[in-house]
Amino acid sequence: MTRYRRCFAVVCATLAIVTPLATAKRVSPKPVPPVVADGVQYSAEGDGKNQYVVATDVSSGKQLWKVRVFHTPIKSSVEEDVQWVFVTDLKLIDNSVFVRDEKARCYAIPLSTHRVRKAPCGTVFTRPETLTP
Repeated sequence: MTRYRRCFAVVCATLAIVTPLATAKRVSPKPVPPVVADGVQYSAEGDGKNQYVVATDVSSGKQLWKVRVFHTPIKSSVEEDVQWVFVTDLKLIDNSVFVRDEKARCYAIPLSTHRVRKAPCGTVFTRPETLTP
């Protein structure tokens, strides 16, 4: 009987250690509202490792383009979900889509080139949306 108690204790201890490690520690990110201008919707999507901005024609629903804004490298020694980084804000100003992530880093994507560049956040996310022709 003592042998079974020891085995039971080992199983319980193992479960006590493994169970917290198996549960996710991150809450789901808040949805990012898309921005729309001139019949095109710009939205954020991604899995926490790779984040994208997607341009979609509003009338047809057809994807016009998709660009990766940033990639988050994942360290194998740390739980994956606590390393994920998501987009928190999108703003359309002066013919560029501005993106802010959970680490308060900002990026700009000019609509003419779709090339991502790092940008200062400054007052971008506190001023009203404008689209300059």
